[in-house]
Amino acid sequence: MQSRRQVLKSGLAMASMATSIVSPSARAADVNVRIMYWGSPDRVKRTNAVTEIFAKSYPGLTANAETSSDYWAKLNTMMAGGNMPDIVQLEPNTLPDYSRRSALISLDDFISKGSIRTKDLGKGILELGRVDNKMMGIAQSLNSFAMIYDKRAYAKAGIPEPTFGLTWEEYAKQAIEITKANGGGRYWASPYCARQTNVLQAWMMQRGKLYFTADQKLGFDYDDAREFYTYWENLRKAGGCTPADVSTKGLMTPDGSEMAQRSCSAALLYSNNLNAFSTLLPEAKLGIATFPITKKGGPSGTFYRPSLVWSISRDAKNIDAAVKFIDLFVNDINAGKALEVERGIPPNLKVRSEVMTSLNDIEKMSAEFISSIEKVTMPYPPASPAGAIEVENGVVRPIADQLAFGKITIDEAAKKLIEGAKRAIKQTS
Repeated sequence: MQSRRQVLKSGLAMASMATSIVSPSARAADVNVRIMYWGSPDRVKRTNAVTEIFAKSYPGLTANAETSSDYWAKLNTMMAGGNMPDIVQLEPNTLPDYSRRSALISLDDFISKGSIRTKDLGKGILELGRVDNKMMGIAQSLNSFAMIYDKRAYAKAGIPEPTFGLTWEEYAKQAIEITKANGGGRYWASPYCARQTNVLQAWMMQRGKLYFTADQKLGFDYDDAREFYTYWENLRKAGGCTPADVSTKGLMTPDGSEMAQRSCSAALLYSNNLNAFSTLLPEAKLGIATFPITKKGGPSGTFYRPSLVWSISRDAKNIDAAVKFIDLFVNDINAGKALEVERGIPPNLKVRSEVMTSLNDIEKMSAEFISSIEKVTMPYPPASPAGAIEVENGVVRPIADQLAFGKITIDEAAKKLIEGAKRAIKQTS
């Protein structure tokens, strides 16, 4: 889970219009639930459909679902001013951060009373919203890390499509060949993932390390960081991934990715992004695979994760109505049909069963991928410490950009990463 966070502007519907988009269901005389989230035009359309279902299901209640072109900055400003919306959208790394800033309220009472129904959620899904033994969010959907790629690039290079078990060493060799086979000009095989925290997290988990530990400390050291940076610098210099002038413009959203800009043939993002790429790249023949691994037979570095989370803010004015919206979003069959798998696989098993019957080929591919990796998934990692957002936006990305442009060395980058990450999460030892 910027970054996706830094950048939501690229994935927002009609982002060129002012700063936000509001769903059409709100009526002035009703009790209105304020919701803030981000997403692609397709997500906006689907979310608006759910707000309409909500208004019809609860006469007198409406939902005002607003997207922002600068989501995190706006949310932080609202938090400082004490006027956050009733419901906010968070991610695995941002849920614990905002929870530990006392920005959210616990959902335990609503769950125990049945106001938010959870009996039909898949095994372990409820726990994905737990922080410090409290339920602070409800998973909107389920996804995993995934490499989305254009099959045509592999075919042109005469290279087999990636499958689980492909090592990072093999990936690098193939990336160089794919780049050469596809012109070797301004089109590369891989993005430069030194700036992606999801790849960094998977990389560390494959080596028996963690991104963050259970005691809210950094889970890797200087040597680990140096190895990570060395790999991506070697691949960049060999021409297998995007150069600095391209990678620094990339965002961790489908819309803003190097792949969507037609600069490379792959994106190392999330399984639910497959559908968005099919819209963004209608000419592509898409495939999906797990991330490469360290060694044959080694850990996958991937796990089932909530693609997104709904939480209720401490400033909520209409808590009961907010609870009703979250319950409907997760448990209502018609809401599930409107959402399908754009955010990921539905967490409610009954909804999932209904939705699966109506998916198109790309959506089925995404859903089947999630099922196919069950035996290689790893346990869900510990909740991130407060400051995790700053690690991603203010440490990992700018350091990788400086490295790619040759402004710092690998050794300097590794040192800056460890020092900067510890400073961001206030780790003193």
